[in-house]
Amino acid sequence: MEKRITTIVGAGAILDFDLPEGMPKPSTKYITDEVVKMEVKGFKDDNPITIIKDIYDILRQSKYPVSVNFEHLFHALEMCYAYGWVWKDPANPPKNPNVFPVFAPLTSPSHNFDLDDIRPAMHAFLLKVMDIVNGYNAPYLADESFNRWYRDFWRCYQGTWDVFNLNYDTTIEHSMDHCEDGFEDIQGQPEFQHFNPMKLWRNENGWSTMCHMHGCIEFHDSRYKESVYKDEVLKYDFHDLYKYPSYNIVRDHYMGSSKSWMSNQAGEQLENTPIITGLRKNDKLNIVPFDFYHGYLYKCIMDSNALLIAGYSFGDLYVNQIIERMELIHGNSKRVVLIDWWPLQVSDDAITDVTDPDDRQELIKEMMVQRVADDDFNHRMGYFLCRMTGETSTYEAAASFKNFSRTAPMVSNNGCLMLFIGGFKAASVYMEEIYGFLNS
Repeated sequence: MEKRITTIVGAGAILDFDLPEGMPKPSTKYITDEVVKMEVKGFKDDNPITIIKDIYDILRQSKYPVSVNFEHLFHALEMCYAYGWVWKDPANPPKNPNVFPVFAPLTSPSHNFDLDDIRPAMHAFLLKVMDIVNGYNAPYLADESFNRWYRDFWRCYQGTWDVFNLNYDTTIEHSMDHCEDGFEDIQGQPEFQHFNPMKLWRNENGWSTMCHMHGCIEFHDSRYKESVYKDEVLKYDFHDLYKYPSYNIVRDHYMGSSKSWMSNQAGEQLENTPIITGLRKNDKLNIVPFDFYHGYLYKCIMDSNALLIAGYSFGDLYVNQIIERMELIHGNSKRVVLIDWWPLQVSDDAITDVTDPDDRQELIKEMMVQRVADDDFNHRMGYFLCRMTGETSTYEAAASFKNFSRTAPMVSNNGCLMLFIGGFKAASVYMEEIYGFLNS
């Protein structure tokens, strides 16, 4: 019987999709470009609001040390709104401590933005992101031949997956015959489902599981009938999320929705939406279902020595902290597959042109070591590589494989890590090798 495999899926996993003509790949850069050029109707009048681009320009002109993407932008908007209530009238700040950031009296704005402009801009921002995700999600659900390689990768495994999806789509659960996500029907309320943590934990059918750690385009607020609400009010919080049958329904509800925000313990307000973005994800995990999904990740890491990571940028510190403990928990029995895309300093054609197999492997090894030396290399990933390979530096980790290939699997000398650097689609060709390694 093949084992359960814990799986982290990031945004890079779907960048190998073959998309309809004219549909750009939903990369971080593309999403950022799309939200920056948005013009949103103002709250007070119909004049267009360019606050997203204004903040983008400010961040880029500052000494911010990394490229500004849509998550940085959303964080900046959210923080401007959270602190704006104190900055707006310092002599008469909010009396409610839940919306009074503790640090606010020690700060002052370098730029003044109208608070009434921020919320509609954020609302439109999130809708744009969800629409982009649905752009590839909808054709995937409608046509089983659409990117069949991806569907087959999940469906052909004879064991079970415990998937922690950091994307907002529903492609993986629709690739499987059965999948448990903890949501269940509500008697007398057929329009949506609520989350039952025991349903996920017990998983009585023994199915693969799906945890949308950062939300989903099928999540939204409740729309309870009065007769049902009285039975649910003590079980669920005002900010908890529910699951709807389709994104189209969620979109219709979201278009006309508005609700009060959550606050973290520092009194900073947080936008509560179907998808989690920005830089305060940890604060946003404290509602259903995210809090239980977070706990379930700990359980799965403890229970299984097999971990698959596909297209993950290692940008979420709370996820890194958990998966790095594979070494602490499972030691040399851990089996980890990491699938990523590494740009190298030489082209793929140049690598192919090296006809001698040993010379080609040596070139790839050299390029991999050079890659980890580059200023833009993901050093959080490098730290993970060290822990999984048993090496103490990223250079040694990159060189510590039994073989070297642009697209085929590379296995570390300690036998614990299988690495792919040619993207998910290329790696999917070796799915049987991946399954076998994770079950070894």
